Amino acid sequence: MSKVDNFFNRKFKLLMCDKGATLLVYIFLLGALSALAFSALKMTTLGLETSESYKGSKAAFYSAEVGLDFAVNSIITRFEGLVPFTTSADEPNSDADGFIKIDDYQGHSIRYRITNPVEKYLYQSTVGSSFIYHYAHTYDIEGISESNTDSTSEKIKERIRVLETPLVQYFIFFGQTGSAADLQLFPSPIFNMWGRVHSNGNIFIGSESTTISLRNYDDQGNLSPHLLSASGKIVTRRKNSAQSYNNTVFIKTSATGDTFAPSLPLPPVIDSTNQVEQEALFNEFVLVNQPEFTTPSRDLIKRGAFYEQKARRPEINTIDGIVITGRGDLGSGQIEVSVSRPVLTDVTNLIKLRESSPGKNINGLPENIIREQQNAFGDCREGDRQVNTTDIDINALERWYVEYLKDLGLDLAGDGILIYASRSPEGDFTNKDGNLEAIRLVANSPGSLPQLLDETTIVTDNPMYVQGDFNTIETRGVALISDAFNILSNDFIKHINCGPSFPPSCQPGPLGPNRIPPNGGKACGININQLFTFFSAGTETTVNAAVFSGNVSDTTTVGDGAHVYPRFHEYWYTTNFIPNFGRFDNRATDLNILGSFVNLWTSQQADSVFKPSFIGDTYSAPTRNLGWD
Repeated sequence: MSKVDNFFNRKFKLLMCDKGATLLVYIFLLGALSALAFSALKMTTLGLETSESYKGSKAAFYSAEVGLDFAVNSIITRFEGLVPFTTSADEPNSDADGFIKIDDYQGHSIRYRITNPVEKYLYQSTVGSSFIYHYAHTYDIEGISESNTDSTSEKIKERIRVLETPLVQYFIFFGQTGSAADLQLFPSPIFNMWGRVHSNGNIFIGSESTTISLRNYDDQGNLSPHLLSASGKIVTRRKNSAQSYNNTVFIKTSATGDTFAPSLPLPPVIDSTNQVEQEALFNEFVLVNQPEFTTPSRDLIKRGAFYEQKARRPEINTIDGIVITGRGDLGSGQIEVSVSRPVLTDVTNLIKLRESSPGKNINGLPENIIREQQNAFGDCREGDRQVNTTDIDINALERWYVEYLKDLGLDLAGDGILIYASRSPEGDFTNKDGNLEAIRLVANSPGSLPQLLDETTIVTDNPMYVQGDFNTIETRGVALISDAFNILSNDFIKHINCGPSFPPSCQPGPLGPNRIPPNGGKACGININQLFTFFSAGTETTVNAAVFSGNVSDTTTVGDGAHVYPRFHEYWYTTNFIPNFGRFDNRATDLNILGSFVNLWTSQQADSVFKPSFIGDTYSAPTRNLGWD
């Protein structure tokens, strides 16, 4: 192996981790999903050229290697900054030939140049019997070293390829490391799923009362790639107990046809002792001991950090940015709204008055496009805390934005809208004192529709609650990125916050924490009978989105498994009349989620330990119809 090979192996391990892959953030436009989301990058070497002067000066050669080092870091840094690297000639400190110069490095002058000889193209690789799509970016990087004391010089030229792998290709992706990376999946109702499932740790999977089926087609019979893979082992028992669920998890072992055949049940364990045999038995639709991805820091979603910066100034003229921050009414020093185009502009008053430009009202918009709700409902998992929300009607907000741009003679930028919203006053806000501060996506009037006008990414450092159907009309690519992800049903708006049979601490009142908010409510400190009597989610609810969020890895109980990655707060059943349970086709209400669940970090603000259903005031599980789309 040459010294250059050794150099790149060392450097790639530093930048890309030992398995050659790392999770970075980058603008990725995958078909319909034009959204700011998380991707994996892998770099490969395609060719190497060196000059003949290596024999005369090892020092010059090593210095030229440093030029390649600077070039690689420039490429990676730009990808981390949401903008794909183009060429070094586009950098402000390059010379007329596109070289960037370091005047003195250990007695040598170093120049490096990066060119992009091939347009980005679609690249497909195989993982077991499944496949993964990447966007391939090709770069020629050149390092030239010249001694500052004599005439020795060296030139090295390398061609590299960066494969960008969007994580939205996975139905479930559990990142992180160690125990926090373990994926647990133990639903009670029937759970049919399709798509790729991966854990950076072990997978603990089984069904408590029915079965889990991983298949290659959705509910409409459309074919979908499927795969179950783990960086560790796959086990059909609970993580923290000996309770096993043998013969409850079935994997289709073919990629053809829209029936669940042929299929096989998972054995009690697949690990290194039986890996070859079992992977062959499942036709490599089940894989263990796979490469581990390194997940990004949650710091990216903090106030003033990566995503807020990019929403204020996207740096790409095909992205629209909107920033919603603060607390209180819409107004200066309270909840303020800015947009990035054509220049960063405060539009708080325009949105408050529903005007596209001063004095020009927009007909048909709800009275409140954005509003605050103090004590909107109780989150009984989070220590029975009341929740203060910034309620955002996304449909109304995007309708307003289109009219705002029209008055300026502009259209939507074309590659999606990035919305950053937060109630945190600063980046280190813990959200531990008083009410829980959160963002809620909800229709603020009956006329609003579960429809978006462009591909949209919505980011918050707070917990996010999605209430009612979301993105179901003319479905767009959507990414939802948050500290923790919660779903409230279509029926949540009908719920009252208190009632005569509730505890004394929850008596109705005209003001304060017990008032009934306009978008429904939820009380804590109640028993199971009060939960299903007053907080029943009887109406089917559908959400279409790729979700990037966190969970709380509980090492003593079942923890936050993938089945409760979206957190629930209601009694999901088609009736709240006890004698009808299980009769007349009454059953757990349908919750439909099509998209991706990407678990990247441990929740820092909504960080209470998972509370199982049927223990009082938390929730009962819906019929989960979840799959990749």
